[in-house]
Amino acid sequence: MLFRKTRLTAPQTQAAAKQRRLSPSSPFAIREAYNSIRAKLLFTGRGEKCPVFAVTSSMMHDGKTTNAVNVAISIASTMKKVLLIDGDMRKPTVHRYFGLENKNGLSEILAGLTNEVKIRKTDVENLHVLTSGQIPPNPAELFGSKQMDNLLSYVKDFFDYVIIDTPPVNLVSDAAILAEKITGYVFVVQSGKNHYYEISYALDTIQQMNGNVVGIVLNDVTGRTGSHYGGYRSTYYSKGYYYRRGYGRGYYSSYYSSYESKEEMKDKKQGGK
Repeated sequence: MLFRKTRLTAPQTQAAAKQRRLSPSSPFAIREAYNSIRAKLLFTGRGEKCPVFAVTSSMMHDGKTTNAVNVAISIASTMKKVLLIDGDMRKPTVHRYFGLENKNGLSEILAGLTNEVKIRKTDVENLHVLTSGQIPPNPAELFGSKQMDNLLSYVKDFFDYVIIDTPPVNLVSDAAILAEKITGYVFVVQSGKNHYYEISYALDTIQQMNGNVVGIVLNDVTGRTGSHYGGYRSTYYSKGYYYRRGYGRGYYSSYYSSYESKEEMKDKKQGGK
């Protein structure tokens, strides 16, 4: 989502979600922006059997899901088999981008409610989706479970790349818990919206969990041309935190009902070993 958009109200409609998908009819600048991100991810994951990248942000409404979808579409266009996992089990939306049912998905697998990994084909060649499933009471615990390790190990035998859409880092611990299970994070920053301390806190949280931020996408930059799409900008900071100084604490959205401290995240991580 490197172009300007009209803010959608919840629940997001399938038609609106599909319009935000990358396609051959997307403006050239948009397609090239995602091609640039794709090239850097392919280089980063070189040598791994199946690199796994999580797409996240500091807060909600930063465009992480649209970017996760479009990065997956871009990689799939290179004839690589890609699995897109909706890891936002609290507010799932990936299924809407492809008009899929959100049943028997990630939450049911991780909770042991089904032995079937129901991976769905999409209308995009080489791209498959594992939907989030029903909203569970304990998403963070499911992410840190042995079942998640087993799932990732299983899908790596069938796909070339795995992209996981995850909740915002500053709101819940889900994304950070994946730190040592994945190749790295693609961090989405919303231009003109995110505060300095929000970004700094999120990057610091990932770093403390030994996570690897492979790049930062500066999203939705207003251009000078005044066109509908504005001037896109795919600013991709590879392996470098440039937000490093102090940050404000205690700024959390009511988007989620609870927030887990870093100490709680570490306890879960250690308990899952």
